[in-house]
Amino acid sequence: MSDLPFRWNLARREQLGSLVAGEPAALGSIVGDIRECCARVVAQAGDSRLVFVGRSPESLYDYLAGALAETSWEERCTHLNLSMRFETAEEVAGHNPEGLRAIYRQFRTLHLSPAEIAASERPVALVDLLLEGLTFGNVVGLLTGWAAREGVDPAAVRRRMRIVGITVRQKNSPNTWRWYQRVPWVEPFPRSALRGVSISGELWHYLGDWQDKVARWNGPRVWGTDEVFTPPRDPEKLQALRFAVALHEAARGREERERFAAELAARPEMKHAWLRRLVLELRRG
Repeated sequence: MSDLPFRWNLARREQLGSLVAGEPAALGSIVGDIRECCARVVAQAGDSRLVFVGRSPESLYDYLAGALAETSWEERCTHLNLSMRFETAEEVAGHNPEGLRAIYRQFRTLHLSPAEIAASERPVALVDLLLEGLTFGNVVGLLTGWAAREGVDPAAVRRRMRIVGITVRQKNSPNTWRWYQRVPWVEPFPRSALRGVSISGELWHYLGDWQDKVARWNGPRVWGTDEVFTPPRDPEKLQALRFAVALHEAARGREERERFAAELAARPEMKHAWLRRLVLELRRG
């Protein structure tokens, strides 16, 4: 059995069969909002590996997995399905130690162990919707605590990490709450490793609160249980699957890739050679 929570592989459409038969799901105007958000995430993360944390950024992962297919960035997108907003690794160890060991196996399968991050060729950018920063803080705490136990320098792990927090767009003022200035777990990180992407409240709440998700919830209570490794078949999950497949396939199409390339090209980060190379790949199809 895989150590990863079950999620349908959207790139293997032939394996989905009747689950997505019929007319494709309607995407509507949200594709443009997702495209813009993804372009900003890529630009802010820099020349990094992109790790989408939890279920909230599922659609961003699905879009980029499609848009970046058959490019040199094809293997750069990873979905890390876990939820740990309200519990630290130490707290989970007290009531579900086997579940915590399952999460360590999940990280290793995704090549996200502390030793692998510290020695990685390029930075690892954790991407998620951010409200108070609790999930990011607990994931960082899990990794640095794990590193210390295994004799890996936690500072070396942090040096290869970036945090991309997606927040609700607000009016800019001296009183604006900026997470990278307020939450305590950011203190050991250089400011350059902490990146923000602001989006409309409508998109943020759709992704974070309202959208049906393809993957099952993978919180501390169910870590390592059969539940998270079982394909979901309930109507809401299948509806979410149909939307995800439509989004993924749209992002693979030439017209959408050209729109995504144009979105990236409009970013100030186009001054960097790595982004210019990516835009050129996308435009070449």
